[in-house]
Amino acid sequence: MSAVTASTYDSTWPSTRENHLLSRIFMIAERMIVFDGLDDVFEHIVKTAVTLTHAEAATIRVFNIETGTLDIVKGYGLTDGFLSQPAVRVGEGITGRVVQSGQPFTTVNVQQVPDVKNAEFAQLEGIRSLLCVPMNTRDSTIGCITVYRKNGQAFADHDLLLLSIFASEAVEAVEKARLINELKRQATLDSLTGLYNKRSLMDKLTVEMARSQRHQTPMAVMFVDLDEFKIFNDTHGHLMGDKLLHDFTRILRKQCRKIDVVGRFGGDEFIILAPQTQSDGAVALAEKILHDLNTHSFVTSKLNEPARVTCSIGIAVTPDHGLSTDEILVNADRALYASKRNGKNSFTVWNSELSD
Repeated sequence: MSAVTASTYDSTWPSTRENHLLSRIFMIAERMIVFDGLDDVFEHIVKTAVTLTHAEAATIRVFNIETGTLDIVKGYGLTDGFLSQPAVRVGEGITGRVVQSGQPFTTVNVQQVPDVKNAEFAQLEGIRSLLCVPMNTRDSTIGCITVYRKNGQAFADHDLLLLSIFASEAVEAVEKARLINELKRQATLDSLTGLYNKRSLMDKLTVEMARSQRHQTPMAVMFVDLDEFKIFNDTHGHLMGDKLLHDFTRILRKQCRKIDVVGRFGGDEFIILAPQTQSDGAVALAEKILHDLNTHSFVTSKLNEPARVTCSIGIAVTPDHGLSTDEILVNADRALYASKRNGKNSFTVWNSELSD
């Protein structure tokens, strides 16, 4: 699939009409960012995309971190059958490749595009021409906007440029709506993983340490850090890196008890607080996490090429390995880096030899 760019357009552009449309884009963008609900933003985007390009229909696809696919979140001028078509992977079909490359694509005949996904839906809908532009953020691509024509008329260079400009404005509106939704959770939860964030985690640690001392019961603190996460991120991109962190969170939650506290300390580093747990209990939990991780296939940017990922774990147990929150964290962290030094994909229980 050869991409097109929004940097080439005919010498007569912009005309009076396009100047008017450019003014409308920024006016529409200002209106979009006052919407609180994502659904309202999505609906406004597809309707505006149709108007700007004189298309007959439009869809917006957004990356779903739960499934690792690009889902149609809103459509305009299309049947329910078309809008309910299966999701696509990043790198798969026209929309998947646009999101993966971050470059727009257009064609006058969808059926002649190699490896097109869900072509039967476009045929049933009578779609021939399409223009698909990515929704690029500073770090990655969150989805794409696609406009369609049934008469086979090609989209012009100025259609591509207008839609690309609008897409960059639409991204800001989508991210603002997402931010509003997540601000309600961010007081206590990490927005990506849904785990406790660092601030809440430290509050929980203080409470659990006090309870442990009051009832004279042990508590295990476990530092968990993904191995070679930066390499994975650099190889497969931030979108797949976020998906990996999200899926890794599921493994941690699956193995932890209801009374355990799981949080994201920062980046690819996580902490588990396991009340009423001695060293042997923490070791058993670490072994289950490593086993699950070593048998899990993580989605990557390469179709049908999943990745294996490992982690390192450090364990410290109060009161034996520390009586204060600072001491127990430092010792769990030292144990973690001992696991790193010992070849990764392992766990270490703190001992006095690690003090230096």
